[in-house]
Amino acid sequence: MRLLDQDPIDPEIAATLDAIDATLAGDPVDARYAEVAEIALLLSADRPPAPPEFARSMDDMVERRFASRPEPEGQRKLRRPLVWQSMGALAAGVALIVAIVVVAGGGGSGSSSTSSSYSSIAASAGTSSTAGSGASSAAVPPSQAAAAPSASSSPAAPTVTPPTSGRKVVQSAQLSLDAAPSRIDDVAQEIYNVVGQVNGVVNSSTVTQGGPGGYASFQLSVPSTSLPQTMSRLSQLNYAQVVSSTNNTQDITDQYNATTRALADARALRTSLLKQLANASTTEQVDSINAQIHDAEASISSDEATLAKLNRQVNLSQLQVTINAHTPPTPISHGGGFGIGRAAHDSGRVLTVVAGGALIALAALTPIALLVALAWWVGAAARRRRRDQALDLV
Repeated sequence: MRLLDQDPIDPEIAATLDAIDATLAGDPVDARYAEVAEIALLLSADRPPAPPEFARSMDDMVERRFASRPEPEGQRKLRRPLVWQSMGALAAGVALIVAIVVVAGGGGSGSSSTSSSYSSIAASAGTSSTAGSGASSAAVPPSQAAAAPSASSSPAAPTVTPPTSGRKVVQSAQLSLDAAPSRIDDVAQEIYNVVGQVNGVVNSSTVTQGGPGGYASFQLSVPSTSLPQTMSRLSQLNYAQVVSSTNNTQDITDQYNATTRALADARALRTSLLKQLANASTTEQVDSINAQIHDAEASISSDEATLAKLNRQVNLSQLQVTINAHTPPTPISHGGGFGIGRAAHDSGRVLTVVAGGALIALAALTPIALLVALAWWVGAAARRRRRDQALDLV
């Protein structure tokens, strides 16, 4: 065992002592310390065994010499647990406050949405009450004038665009809208404006406004490439709300290819018959070939008409739009007199308002109460720690 002195040991002596320690531990040493290693092994083999009591006393001395100074019992118990408990309590408090804030924020957002919806319904109901009393049917021509900008009362309906990948696909759609009775004409004019902006065609339309309700129907043809854009615009019309939206697709690639092949065959047959007609020498041959040419030309005309129709179906999508007038619900009258039923109803409303106010106050005070409780707990733990430290020093 090498003693630790304050003065530094000579490097050569230190290296020799390290060689002796390595030899006794069974580790290899440098060749220049071979003699020292041999002497150390001889001395180690010839050393007399130490008495047990002497060995125990030496071990006790070494243990006391190199053992770290123990801390007081109270301080050792409180230092790390107190720190970790304080950090854990603080983290738990912060997490709880954040959760309350998130829940409160979500609830507020939901309340705003609901209020917005009810406000929209109330606005539509108020408008409905001013509807005209006369009924009229009109078909207004499409106009290129843009509709006045205003916030839409309903979100845009999702538009679906099928993947074509070079195939022939026929698309169609149906859109059902709701509007106040007094706004049927306004919404109809907006539909005409949208159709004109996308270079569409109004095949037929019917608009009825007045009385207790109203109705409008439109059969439209719009370019297939503009169908998603048209559906999106029609879903964001002023004074209208989307009730339902439907998209339909039909793949006609096989029919289109079959008609194209039939047209090519008919044209090839007519070319062949014309060559035969040029070489015909008798009246019977000429008449027979002319009849066949007539049939081939009829087939060509039919196939060309079919292809033109298929191309129109692919290039122009059919869109059906309907507008139904919604009537506000009739308020239920509870009578003008004051009775037990009305008193119970009013009492329930008062209790609901009071409970809502108490819940809001509780939600506002809960984070403050948690912070106060956390501060009190940390202060109590700190005081208990200082008291224990003082007791340990006595």
